[in-house]
Amino acid sequence: MPKQDLDQRDNIAKLVRTFYGRVRQDELLGPFFNGTITTEEAWESHYDLLISFWELNLLGKPGFDGNPARAHHGVDKHFRNSISTAHFDRWVALWSTVIDELFEGEMAEKAKTKAAGMAKGMYKKILDKRPGGFIVPGSASGLSFG
Repeated sequence: MPKQDLDQRDNIAKLVRTFYGRVRQDELLGPFFNGTITTEEAWESHYDLLISFWELNLLGKPGFDGNPARAHHGVDKHFRNSISTAHFDRWVALWSTVIDELFEGEMAEKAKTKAAGMAKGMYKKILDKRPGGFIVPGSASGLSFG
């Protein structure tokens, strides 16, 4: 049976829930997410927000009401400006892996491309809010900050 594409909310929900289930268990990413989103009720709200975010970004469907830059800046500040390119690299790699395991098609490819671009942009926004705009050393990054 062929894999489905990310062309409807139910499929986006499956992606978001599967992906963040893995993120929560990931030794690099888990501490940031689990230290920020601390209850199952909060996770459910976060899932709903992210599903709407990806519906907007993949399908153009209005309904997302959030500020990702402010949220990420807050997490970085809470964790003493320790988010590095290694965290974004892991996030993008895991995102792409989950998509490849579960989905295929135009929107699946678009989701991978958009995520990589968003990671670059978000890291730049985080750095802009840091004192001195410094980069915390991390592993070599596949992200291109040009």
